[in-house]
Amino acid sequence: MNHKLYSHRDMRMENMVVAVIMRSNLSLVLMIGVVCAAGAGTTVQAQGTASHAVRERAETYVVHISPTTVGAGSSSIQIGADRWSARGVDLKTLIAEVYDVDARQVYLSKTVDGAARYDVSLTLANDAYPETTQRMLRTAIEERFHLAISPESRSMKVYLLTAPNGLGPAMYRHEAAAHGNGLFRQASLESETANDAAQQISFVGKKCSGVASEGISATAASLSEFSRTLEPDLDRLLVDNTKLAGSFDFRVGTYRNQQELFQRLRDELGLVIVPAQRQMSVLTVRPI
Repeated sequence: MNHKLYSHRDMRMENMVVAVIMRSNLSLVLMIGVVCAAGAGTTVQAQGTASHAVRERAETYVVHISPTTVGAGSSSIQIGADRWSARGVDLKTLIAEVYDVDARQVYLSKTVDGAARYDVSLTLANDAYPETTQRMLRTAIEERFHLAISPESRSMKVYLLTAPNGLGPAMYRHEAAAHGNGLFRQASLESETANDAAQQISFVGKKCSGVASEGISATAASLSEFSRTLEPDLDRLLVDNTKLAGSFDFRVGTYRNQQELFQRLRDELGLVIVPAQRQMSVLTVRPI
């Protein structure tokens, strides 16, 4: 039962450990992120149908979208099994979160107001799968703001995450305990996909702005997901080009800026970040 995961993009906590918790096959996870730093509301009500490989059910849901009531520079996103809410977010950030992309991959038409900030909440009658919640929010946003949101391909400056010489001295293949034929054994997760293994990536002492941290700790992390956690703070999108499948355990020491981060990744993990130009999938947002 592999479910699509909400990303942890643009979520930070000042002077605290910031963790990205991935879900295992059967577990559900509550993720709460805080991005550092009114008028009449509009309510959209709809009926949706959620389908899954083993069951299908109708969901009644209500989405509230209104001008924000929180001050400038403050915003938050909270995700739960039967509730999703965001406060103080602009339209680009909201679309990026709901469509699970980086905000730099969202292009607003000049006629779309990108400065206004909103409070958004979705309440479900029953627990819903993440993909169901995403679909409901996407529909509500498109209807509330009268938008057409479509994918396109654009050439962008990016960073490529590479591993030209293989794993570095501080990176290890993750191993998990397993039982087989009544005997305890260690099973390598090299062949498992990112969603099959529980993952955790933590940034210690993370600041709200700038590329700085007291260190990074990862357990059973895929390099693809690791690149996604680094990406929001970098000046370009980061694309995993390591071609290293499976999951890894590793630690990275303190870094104070992007240059120090890149150097630690090279020296400790064998990961090299290089600039490049690539065709990237983006979302173009136009009024209808």
